Amino acid sequence: MHRISERVLLSWLALCVVSCSVKEDRTQCPCILEVAFMDTEQTENPVTITGWGNDSMVFEDCVFVADCRDGYRRSVPRGMLHFGAVQGVAECGFEGRTVWIPQGCQCDSLYSFCDYVDCTGETARTAVDFHKQFATVNILVSSDSFVAEDYSFIVESGTAGIDLLDCKGVAGSFIFQPQVETDNCLRFRLPRQCDYSLSLKVEGISGSSVTFPLGAYIQTIGYDWAATDLPDIFITLDIVCGQVSVGVAQWEDADSFEQSQIEI
Repeated sequence: MHRISERVLLSWLALCVVSCSVKEDRTQCPCILEVAFMDTEQTENPVTITGWGNDSMVFEDCVFVADCRDGYRRSVPRGMLHFGAVQGVAECGFEGRTVWIPQGCQCDSLYSFCDYVDCTGETARTAVDFHKQFATVNILVSSDSFVAEDYSFIVESGTAGIDLLDCKGVAGSFIFQPQVETDNCLRFRLPRQCDYSLSLKVEGISGSSVTFPLGAYIQTIGYDWAATDLPDIFITLDIVCGQVSVGVAQWEDADSFEQSQIEI
């Protein structure tokens, strides 16, 4: 009697195994997304990661690289996934897939990464390799008669954010008022630009004003806003003599750059 019961039990277990392996619809199971982080020095700064399907957000999370030495894992619906990661967000804000720069603020020191991940299988992988998404513009006012207190400056452009899913600039109104520092230099950060509309308006206390088309100056030296890592920009501006010099420097070596003279 005991051997008959055992035989029935084994038959029932075999039937269960067969039914699970044959009838289970694996396409309805989630995919396990594994995210690795390449070497980065900014381990103390949070990273916002997000995944999007065709029309909507699949997930958004905030992690620290130091806590993800063995990677980050989560389940996602099967399908193709737009993946984005950004680090360095401080004054900027998120709206959907865009990091927006509020009017009156400069761009944060943003480093981001994007990928299009095939999550149609049981597992998928991507490796976050951050790239510099901002350029620091350094404008040295070289006029001998320049008195910082006699002027105000307004920077405007037609780009006000970056798209997390393709790391491109997003059109919008960027307005920032940089202050003259002790070395007679204006410094501000810009995101990747959609065009060359960047301008600097200089207003004197007398009411006079002049607008310098910085975007056009930068275009003349062949600056590439689509570069993998954006080089910083150096401009020497002589308001009195009507001369502008423009140069760029790779972000790894800001002490080495070439300048081109431009007549205005």
